[in-house]
Amino acid sequence: MTNSQVIKMYNYHVWANKKIFEHLKQLPNEILNGKVKSVFSSISEVLTHLYATDITWLEVMKGSNFHTIIKKVEHRKFKASQASIVELEDLYDQLSTEYYDFFNIHKNSEHSITTEHPQHGVCEFTLVDLVHHVVNHGTYHRGNLTAMLHQQGERGVPTDYVFFLFK
Repeated sequence: MTNSQVIKMYNYHVWANKKIFEHLKQLPNEILNGKVKSVFSSISEVLTHLYATDITWLEVMKGSNFHTIIKKVEHRKFKASQASIVELEDLYDQLSTEYYDFFNIHKNSEHSITTEHPQHGVCEFTLVDLVHHVVNHGTYHRGNLTAMLHQQGERGVPTDYVFFLFK
């Protein structure tokens, strides 16, 4: 996969997240923190989790060590958990800029990334594998969000990859 394909894949992730935020901003504020029976207890928890996970993987791509990643993620995750929907969207936008800055420097999609995890030991990935994971993880949780919206009597928003291609 080329660097432009990696960026296209990530562009889809950013586009789909923006679609979610556009939709959520139109709904009553109670929907964001409304308690539901799901993998997460509220939509805001899913959004915070997705944000924190995207930070984690960017830090892995950058070569940060496990303890540094944990500190960065916890700090930024706390800020996200306290944010309004508009502020959270801004945090997502800032993070996507960090990703694009990283992609501008690291143009080899097959670039090897080695990281060490306390439970999984030393792991080796390629940049394309990690970006694929970030996008796949986001797709999974946007599906959770749609189910959670339905539980609260609201509709979801289509974020399938093909709708990104239609735009």
